[in-house]
Amino acid sequence: MDGMPRVTVVGAGIGGLVCGALLAKEGCEVRVFERNSFVGGRCSATEKDGFVIDNFAHAFPMGPKGPHGRLSRELGEEIHFVLQDPAATVIDAYGGKLNSFHQRLDMRPLWTRFRMARDIGVKPVNFLGGFRLFRNLLRADDSFVEAHDDRTIKDFILEYTDDENLHRFFNLLSLMFFVVPYDRASAGEFAWCFREMFMNAAFGYVKGSTRAIPAAYLRALEKFGGKLGLGKPVEKIICDGGSVSGVLVDGREFPSDVVISDAGIRGTIDLAGEEALGREFVQKADGLEYSQGSLVTKYLLDRQVVDAPYVCYIPDAERLGDLGRLFEEDKVPPDVGLFMVVVDRCDPDCAPPGKQLLIAATLGHNWFGSRAEEGTFRRTDERVFGLFPDVEKHLIEKLTARPEDISRASGRAGLGDAIGLAQIPGQVGRNKPSPVTPVEGLYMVGC
Repeated sequence: MDGMPRVTVVGAGIGGLVCGALLAKEGCEVRVFERNSFVGGRCSATEKDGFVIDNFAHAFPMGPKGPHGRLSRELGEEIHFVLQDPAATVIDAYGGKLNSFHQRLDMRPLWTRFRMARDIGVKPVNFLGGFRLFRNLLRADDSFVEAHDDRTIKDFILEYTDDENLHRFFNLLSLMFFVVPYDRASAGEFAWCFREMFMNAAFGYVKGSTRAIPAAYLRALEKFGGKLGLGKPVEKIICDGGSVSGVLVDGREFPSDVVISDAGIRGTIDLAGEEALGREFVQKADGLEYSQGSLVTKYLLDRQVVDAPYVCYIPDAERLGDLGRLFEEDKVPPDVGLFMVVVDRCDPDCAPPGKQLLIAATLGHNWFGSRAEEGTFRRTDERVFGLFPDVEKHLIEKLTARPEDISRASGRAGLGDAIGLAQIPGQVGRNKPSPVTPVEGLYMVGC
């Protein structure tokens, strides 16, 4: 082809935006089309009465040392991460008694791991197994990760210990990382995430809310000459003779040498057509599993009552273990696990002076119309108000986000998965779907 390729990006999620920005930096002619009126997909925020409210609940385990830090610097933009130590407060309900302790930012020192084991109630007889487990996870190289891709986290941990409290702690981490319970999630994928999170010691939040990430990539895209169309859904990816030739938007064809789809695998198939991508590709795509969804409650308060950047609540052992079964049966759990962002403690500019914004997430279905949904929201309120009674006393307004909201943000019709493809055995490492499709010039980006 003559000159630099014409590139069309379908969707302005963070993956689509950063790919478009990087290609524009290399001189490609880039257009990005987004069906929503905003960029970032799940990584977005809304303003209301002086609050900057993330649409969903987020943390950034690698902060400035992770991919967003590296990519923004490569693009000549800056994303500022807020790191605090302690990084979070953990509240453990083991045995029906609440035990609160701090999660330190740096887990590498031996004394920090010893104190954490004591805090979560690991039995002294299991200290050695727990020590070996943490040591091997922190040292996990790529061959170690690959060797454990096709095992579950639960089976992997059982090699070291059957300590109930360590299992509960790792189940909580699995739900935070993947929104998949540890008896389904990949041990290899977990080892990589655990190593990167704790060895970088850079867990934190983003200055300016999560919308600062797509905003940085959008600035780069436009700086290098790329163009963005909001409220412009791509109607079709045009394929001709095994190659991509363009996209259809508002009934108008935009010729393209390369199309990058941030619409998910199923969305890409729907846009390009099953015939173009082939039966084998479609069958594999239809067999993929996705992460569970999340039910998110946002509490807008007239004063600050929680003094921690993040709060993690671990239900009692029996109740945590029952969550998977109860979700399968679509029943309301007797208690919920919580991951709560205290946004104003991370970035005071995201709330009016003296006020507070809490965003609490718990496990949910990734499909719509769950009978247990309203009951689970009530359990979230009960647990948050029970842990922090002043939240209810100083509540201005309460907002919620459901699987339908996740679906609208991500652009995946009928599916409200919190993360994307489930990071489970058979779908990670060498078995992870390739970003390269059978259609020449058509690529995919995403989880």
